[in-house]
Amino acid sequence: MYKHLFKNVVMYSNKKKIQKKNIIFFFYGLGLSSNDFYEILKNKTNYQILIPELPGHNSTFYSFRKNCLYDFSKTIHLFIKNLGIKKIIFFSHSVGGIIPILLFRFFLKQQYLKKFINYEGNLTFHDTQTITSRTASYKKNQFPVKFKNLLNICYKSNEKSLNMWYKSLKKVDIFAFYELSKETVKYSVGNNLLRFFRIYFKRKIYVHGSESELKIPFFYYGSRRIKILNCGHFSFYENIYNFNKNFNMLISEKW
Repeated sequence: MYKHLFKNVVMYSNKKKIQKKNIIFFFYGLGLSSNDFYEILKNKTNYQILIPELPGHNSTFYSFRKNCLYDFSKTIHLFIKNLGIKKIIFFSHSVGGIIPILLFRFFLKQQYLKKFINYEGNLTFHDTQTITSRTASYKKNQFPVKFKNLLNICYKSNEKSLNMWYKSLKKVDIFAFYELSKETVKYSVGNNLLRFFRIYFKRKIYVHGSESELKIPFFYYGSRRIKILNCGHFSFYENIYNFNKNFNMLISEKW
């Protein structure tokens, strides 16, 4: 695993030098880190996989901005433009699903896109109801105590996925988690994300765990659907074999 730095964004990759083609950007969800996807960085592939750390995640820098996701997306755009990268595969999970939408809504044109693989990416207000909208409902000065409670719940849980999430969650800046949650809820109101995903992206796939409880009928997504068996929202914790199998299949498919 190789570390790359562009401005204030840390990225981890399976290759030492940045390529100008065959690029996969992997955007993970809130509270995770590149360490959770170490297995895919060991894949022997011609593709270069780049996993940028979200602001304040995995002990990285956080500057207390209120537009974290937008500014983060803008920095990724500058990285792409500076290197002249085109035909990119975007793979996103959970809150990370917002980032390709912001990239193409505000910065990039279609020629930069090869395909968008969205694994239960945040597209509607329903997607925020487990963690982010609850987090956003607290006052900022209340949240350190609430975050500590969340850490304790994950640490003591009998669920493997929550135990493993704890390892990354404890390395997240508390206020980065808080502000990213608020921004996620803001973008999710009114189904604008889902509408953009459905209309703008021609080459897209919606991925979900077989045990996930999804609130919206599948035809709303306007895309192909792939189901990862014997897992839910955290297949990379719950069933790493099936996650890797589907990841490799989806990035290798010819369109």
